[in-house]
Amino acid sequence: MQAKSVLAALFAITAASSAFAQSAPAPKTVSDSQAQYIRARDAGEIPTSVAAYPATPAAAPSTVTREQVMAEFYAARKAGQIPQTEADFDVAQTRHQVAK
Repeated sequence: MQAKSVLAALFAITAASSAFAQSAPAPKTVSDSQAQYIRARDAGEIPTSVAAYPATPAAAPSTVTREQVMAEFYAARKAGQIPQTEADFDVAQTRHQVAK
């Protein structure tokens, strides 16, 4: 019984790796990349000067004053919503926020 499951697992791995190998694109050569760049540059798809780059959108001005932000911060800290020291952290909650 165990031999059948091992054989099935090997078959699945082989099928998956052959499917991946077939779907992987062929690697580009340097000359392919250069030709693609020259085609895009000549078609005007690549900005060639600082004036050709799109303008960065301006950030919207804040409607909240510094005093209002600070008052909100102090109220949240007083309510216990913001940890003040390392001892205030709930370790069980921080483990869920670790980047995977």
